[in-house]
Amino acid sequence: MLLLADLIIVRGHSVIDSLIEDISRSKYSHVAGIVNDTQIIEAEGFKKISYASLSKYLNQNCDLFTCDILTSQQRNDIVKYVTDQLHCRYDYLLLLWEMVRFEFHCQFPYVEHKKFICSTLWADAYRSVGVDLTPTLRYPSPGELAQSKLLRKVCTL
Repeated sequence: MLLLADLIIVRGHSVIDSLIEDISRSKYSHVAGIVNDTQIIEAEGFKKISYASLSKYLNQNCDLFTCDILTSQQRNDIVKYVTDQLHCRYDYLLLLWEMVRFEFHCQFPYVEHKKFICSTLWADAYRSVGVDLTPTLRYPSPGELAQSKLLRKVCTL
């Protein structure tokens, strides 16, 4: 059963997906989240944050994760947070920052602005209700979200 704010963590098939997976040393390249019975919200390159059909990731070898400690109110508030971010731009600078972090194993200061990559959109949404999926990482990758001790893999879609 799908719940609001559940996360779909994607093993992609494109060249960009493979690059993200290789650089982050993970089998995952993207994160989207459930916002109702038929829709997700996601941040993708070359697009503003937007709705997409849940069917986009069905039968695409993606994993569904849930956070068992969330209350119904927290789930609703997470969805409100991401819907408030609709039409924000993709953060290419943060993506570059992530590449440097993984390649050189160092973190430089980063000035936040109203832009996101897929994983930080959802990490920030969870943080907005007091649930930090990656307490030691401010800007997690999709693979790092999948490793969160607060998430449980439900199934492969």
